[in-house]
Amino acid sequence: MHHNIKILFLSIFFTLVMFLLFFSKPITSYIYYSVYNKENLSINVSVVNTQIHTMSAESSNRLLLKASVKNSEGKPMKNAPIKILIEEGAGKLSLEKGATNELGECIFSYTPLNYYELGSSNSVPSTKITAQIRNSTKSSSISINLISTPIVMIYGFQESAEVYANLNEFLIENKYDCSIMEYDSKAGVEEGSRVLKNFLLQKKQDYINNGVLVNKFTLITHSMGGLVARYYTTSEEYLKHEDVNKIIFTAVPHRGSFIAALGQNFYKDKSIKDLSPDSVLFTSIFESSINKGLNSSIQVANITSQYDEVVTEESSSLEEWKIPTEMFNIGENSFTVDSILSGNILNAPNHKGILNNNKVFQKILEMLDSDLPYPNEIAN
Repeated sequence: MHHNIKILFLSIFFTLVMFLLFFSKPITSYIYYSVYNKENLSINVSVVNTQIHTMSAESSNRLLLKASVKNSEGKPMKNAPIKILIEEGAGKLSLEKGATNELGECIFSYTPLNYYELGSSNSVPSTKITAQIRNSTKSSSISINLISTPIVMIYGFQESAEVYANLNEFLIENKYDCSIMEYDSKAGVEEGSRVLKNFLLQKKQDYINNGVLVNKFTLITHSMGGLVARYYTTSEEYLKHEDVNKIIFTAVPHRGSFIAALGQNFYKDKSIKDLSPDSVLFTSIFESSINKGLNSSIQVANITSQYDEVVTEESSSLEEWKIPTEMFNIGENSFTVDSILSGNILNAPNHKGILNNNKVFQKILEMLDSDLPYPNEIAN
């Protein structure tokens, strides 16, 4: 009997100790802030990285903020109860109720909707986030401007930035921020991938230097430029950065080009070898890459022209990953053997004309302003 009573008292004692360990601080804080004159406190909400005032509206982008509470003497107040809300705009908060830490700060994050989900407006979209000390009139707000996901364009073999001149102008008119990656298109797909990785890292830093937080980019690619994007985004190196949201392919030889195979007899460029259907790129590298060369975590769209002189309908297809192809009639096929002998084997009117077609421009704009399909996962 005495033994059972002893066990009962020990159990009660242990329960009280555990209760005090885990709940005494919240209870004490609750009682303290219930009687404390909270009107003598001040609260300020700010961005953790104070130089940021704008962010790309893309659902993987996350902005860290903090709500700081101090007393009338300027000393941090820990365990202050905080309420956080999106007062204007839309998005998600990592928490809506919290408490300050030992430094008198409550850290939280904001994730915006995708830009095209915000609705049309002539003004710059923004969101207003407010933090307030619960059960008081004390509050603080901050506004963050929102921009669309930046676009990076990648040209193909024997091309230059000039090939994107008209599309670039069209997208800028539609309020998209665009840049074109310059690289040696004769140096091969792997080298282009290396340039792309560094280009995106530098662009991200450039945006931060200008107070803009960017997490991912949309890639618009043409011809071999699409293979450069595929190589980078399915490499182990990409897993360190994961900085691509969408890829829009235009006239890309996803299975190689027969013209490149013929061109190997005349040119020794690394890119010509890569573009051949029986190259190591297609027979080995992509086959052993993430999801056989098309990342299933990136939204994808595929566009081609009906009479492309360089890329056949079969080669342009992404059917293996269940990605549909948008086909456009740009013009008749005008390919001749002289095109190879002249040294401009990819300077074909239909192949490049896809980047100067208003219907294609409108389709690209539609793709930018909506969700795109993700590639099916393929077992290796």
